[in-house]
Amino acid sequence: MIQKIKSWFLSPYSLILALVILLDQLTKLWAQSNAVNITVIPEFFYLVYARNTGAAWSIFEGELFLLASISFVVGVGLWIYFLYQFKNLNAFNKLAITLFLAGTWGNFIDRAFYQIGVIDFLSFHFGTYIFPTFNIADSALTISVIMLIVYALFEEKLKKKI
Repeated sequence: MIQKIKSWFLSPYSLILALVILLDQLTKLWAQSNAVNITVIPEFFYLVYARNTGAAWSIFEGELFLLASISFVVGVGLWIYFLYQFKNLNAFNKLAITLFLAGTWGNFIDRAFYQIGVIDFLSFHFGTYIFPTFNIADSALTISVIMLIVYALFEEKLKKKI
């Protein structure tokens, strides 16, 4: 197991994981400390400080302990799987899993250590529809899931190219 951890820590994926978590936490700290409310592109993109005590679209609102526990178990379980399968995975899947872990742990930090919920600040408006405000960790999770779906749908073609 020690060799597997060492192999992972010496890979670029551990650096990507750390950088995404760091970027997520620094941007959340910036949004919180400035109580940000900035119009970037009028009627489309805003930076707005918000707190979410739930998960995506505020489901399980107020269930911080449950959501932190789920994040912890999924994060640790996936990381252990990642360590054991690291040499068997291609670069595409390694990156997808790395982004998933970064997103999971980025939001876990908020839920576990800041008892007032996850900090969100990226807000997009599409006409009268306002997409739920989100953060870098949410973006990493979404990108990773899209990557894994694309890989599952086009696995044979991608295996030939990777």
